[in-house]
Amino acid sequence: MAPRRSRPSQPPSLLLMLLALLLPLLAACGGSAPLSAGAGGIAEPAVGAVASQPTTAPAMSSAAEAPRPAAGADVAAPAAIAAAPTSAPAASGAALQPTAAPASTQQQYTPLRAGEVDDNTDFTGYLAYLRNSGGVRAHTVDVSERYVITVLNDNQQPVLDARVRIFDGQAQVFMGRTYAGGKTIFQPQALGISPNVQSLRVQIEKGNRVAEGSLLRGQSDTPSFVLREAQALPGTPRLDVLFLLDATGSMGDEIAQIQQTIVSIAERIDRMQPRPELRFALVSYRDRGDDYVTRVHDFTADVAAFRELLLATSAGGGGDEPESLNEALHAAVARVSWADDAVRLAFLVADAPPHLDYTQDYDYVSEAQAAVAQGVKVYTIAASNTGDEAEYVMRQIAQQTLARFIFLTYQAGQNSGVPGDTTVHTVDPAAFTVERLDDLVVQVVQRELALAQGVA
Repeated sequence: MAPRRSRPSQPPSLLLMLLALLLPLLAACGGSAPLSAGAGGIAEPAVGAVASQPTTAPAMSSAAEAPRPAAGADVAAPAAIAAAPTSAPAASGAALQPTAAPASTQQQYTPLRAGEVDDNTDFTGYLAYLRNSGGVRAHTVDVSERYVITVLNDNQQPVLDARVRIFDGQAQVFMGRTYAGGKTIFQPQALGISPNVQSLRVQIEKGNRVAEGSLLRGQSDTPSFVLREAQALPGTPRLDVLFLLDATGSMGDEIAQIQQTIVSIAERIDRMQPRPELRFALVSYRDRGDDYVTRVHDFTADVAAFRELLLATSAGGGGDEPESLNEALHAAVARVSWADDAVRLAFLVADAPPHLDYTQDYDYVSEAQAAVAQGVKVYTIAASNTGDEAEYVMRQIAQQTLARFIFLTYQAGQNSGVPGDTTVHTVDPAAFTVERLDDLVVQVVQRELALAQGVA
């Protein structure tokens, strides 16, 4: 067989001509970026040539932090902070559009999910929880004797913001202001009142209306009193909502989600019809040794200004697990201007217990009693990785102020990460349902307003 003939090589001049034609084309197409073959033979940018798009909510853009005061100092002027929010806020004082859900909060974060338990409704279960929580570092408070007192007017309408004083002889042993539904909570053994004192004198007043009666211990735990001709809630209710936010470093993994959730809550409450006289306040806190301990922003009716204050708050500091929750709770109760004749709600968002080893510190149990005296309900919200001690304290605060314990939920067996429908907290799985956190808090506000108006 004849040998195979080799193909003659191309003349060098032809190769030079081809290169001369191809080089301008490559330059015009941005040929400096290497190309690789993608699926189906289509050329795609090489890895790293184009910034990848996030598949989950991006982190909040860093905002200019306000000048930080000395530890414990107040910051009272909301307008003084020039924050850079993640999306353009409404102009100061402008009415918010009544949209079904804010687009900014829908698109920029993964909605947090949460459940809630009412330890006053299931009081027997709560007492069992306390008995089974031995060894937890917290203040032991005997709440086994509890009276939920209701104040009504002649028309059986609940009286909001009535002052309830209880006396052992001539000594005042309790003072509370009635919450929505005309209720306050009295726990005599938690206040150190001797079990030998069987009858206590009750005095109730609002405005120029006064009533007196007796509370017999060991009988009904839901006594009612009538304050004749007392005014029920006015036609336009007042609503004060304060957020007490742990801003230490351990909250950094989800503080942006929490901030966007609070923004959603504020905007939705602002669109409620009929709209209450609404104000918001913010107290953020860290720990001793950080650049601040508490940062207090008093109440404002400007929802846009509140939004900017909130989004300007960043997480940092902390170090050890406990934080300055004692001082923060004091600030939330005593260092802001709560309105009279208002539904007063505080939402504590945290993941750590208070320091119990600081000298010259406030005490969270005393501050919870001060909240009762001020008529402030403290709903507690457990963030991710909340341990047993923090859960115990947060449930104490909520129970002692007639509020509820709320907790974020995650995928099965987890206490952080991707939202899901389970929790590792010590709650009965059959005792709660899981909802979006913003939906749940808005429902809390709606329920409290309905209670104040006697329609719940």
